[in-house]
Amino acid sequence: NTSNLLTIGPMPPVSELSFRRAIINLADAGRLGEGEDLNDAILDFFIRLGQWLIPPKGDDDVPVSYLGSIFWKQLRSAYATSGEDGWKNVMNWAKRKAGGLFNNNYGAFAVPINEDLKDDKGQDAGNHWWLALVLNPPGGAKKEPIAVMCLDSMQRRTKKFDPPVATEAVGSMHRYTLEVTEVEQAGYLIIISFEARGDGSFGALPRPEKSKLLVDGYACVDPQLGLRINMPGGDDVPGRFQGQLTFAMDGRCRSSIFELRYGEEGTYGPVKIEFDPFQLTRLQKDVSRYLGGYLAKEWEVNGPLKSLRFEKQAARALVADVHQQENLNDCGVYVLENTLRSLRLSKPFLKTMAEASSQVLSSYPWPSQKDITARKMKLKGIVARLFAVAADKGIADVEKLLKDDAALKKEVLVALTDEKGGEGEDIEQFADSLQKELAARQADKGRSEAELKRKEELVQARREEERLRREEEAKKAEEDRLEAKRKGEGPRKNPTIKKKQSSSSSGSASSSPSRRQEKAAATNKSRHPPSSDEESDASRRPKNNKTKNNVAGRGGGDRGRKRGRDADSRDESRSPSRRRGRR
Repeated sequence: NTSNLLTIGPMPPVSELSFRRAIINLADAGRLGEGEDLNDAILDFFIRLGQWLIPPKGDDDVPVSYLGSIFWKQLRSAYATSGEDGWKNVMNWAKRKAGGLFNNNYGAFAVPINEDLKDDKGQDAGNHWWLALVLNPPGGAKKEPIAVMCLDSMQRRTKKFDPPVATEAVGSMHRYTLEVTEVEQAGYLIIISFEARGDGSFGALPRPEKSKLLVDGYACVDPQLGLRINMPGGDDVPGRFQGQLTFAMDGRCRSSIFELRYGEEGTYGPVKIEFDPFQLTRLQKDVSRYLGGYLAKEWEVNGPLKSLRFEKQAARALVADVHQQENLNDCGVYVLENTLRSLRLSKPFLKTMAEASSQVLSSYPWPSQKDITARKMKLKGIVARLFAVAADKGIADVEKLLKDDAALKKEVLVALTDEKGGEGEDIEQFADSLQKELAARQADKGRSEAELKRKEELVQARREEERLRREEEAKKAEEDRLEAKRKGEGPRKNPTIKKKQSSSSSGSASSSPSRRQEKAAATNKSRHPPSSDEESDASRRPKNNKTKNNVAGRGGGDRGRKRGRDADSRDESRSPSRRRGRR
């Protein structure tokens, strides 16, 4: 009997909740407890729920696209070496979005990154979540600013000192020294590598546990001590400490300058330690490169204007100076909170953020550890409420539950945002700072363009002046030539050239008879080519015969040519006897 089944006992508890294919179970809900790490199921569930509830117009006005928490892992699977290569692994993911990734509503594309951490020995040291927010995704094709902003709540940087930063105990005359060889930051932790030495003349070395680290006007005390060499020494007994001091900071600290006070206050001189600004890690560079390649391929295949080329190198990768987590568990909550906050921003605002500098981005109201702790408590409470309502109504579909219960929908929205609008005023201040920066940048650009234009005009003016000068010289030279021609003088010539020409003409005139004679002889030889014996006889003939022939030729025309022919006949008559003589 069906009616009896409906009245027998309470409904069984619901073991899972679903929202548009994102599912969480009771074990996932337990990840919202103190000291627990968020997993991918919690991220997907609440981000998709936020996309539906937070924008004023709901699904029709979502400013941030989201393809899931395992998108990055899938993109790099199957040994993909680039974003274009990895596109085939996720080729259908963007098709689930109305209009695809390049929908006119989207001002950003959120990609959670789950990073595998390694210790100093290369061993696994757990996982860490951080968020890559791609601002203005179509910008690579439209020649607009596009940026991959890395939001990492446990930023890492290291600086080695060579030579070490050194100080000494007050009044020790270099007998008690302290050297800092390296400093490392991992989120809210500052790790200082040091070595302290003493010769024992003033007793044992001061203990390092009493050290302090001054930063941003407050002191970090009670450091964790790790010693590789622990030799305190004593009276006339040398001592040596070598190891690391680990200080815990406030996660809101933005400074890169620290001051170490070693040992008891006033025992040693202060050591100033300064970091370089945060730089992109190797993985962050890879994320920027892969996402740029993926967007280029997605545009090529599914873009609204395939004729435009997407420049994958156009994306500007940058590290935002966000607040750092103060524990080792809340990195996933930071990713969730930053994504939920981005859903409250408009597309034009997100597009403008792509042009912001790192200095201006640091003034954005990023969530602090206090905000993260409060958000985690709200999410824990609302999940318990949803499981209770789902069990009461026997419905696991959260979307259906919220559509049927406006009050419950309001509760969920408050859990995902803030009752008073939270950081609205801070965002307005950031927007003002951003607009001022962009205005100043535009003014600088205008001044640079004006200066460049002025220089180009000066160069063009000099070129025009030079052109007019050359035209004037050419015009004057032509006038002088015409004037000289009109007076009958002819064009003026270089006297040296004229002298060479006159000497050349006289030389050619004096040698012209000789040239005519040589030409006649060459013609005669061409008609009667000499034999080899005749050529050898001619070579042994005295040169004065040739001179006489030349003189005869010059003296009387036909008579000279006749004498030349007689001489040739005599030569021919002599040649046989000469041949016999040689034989």
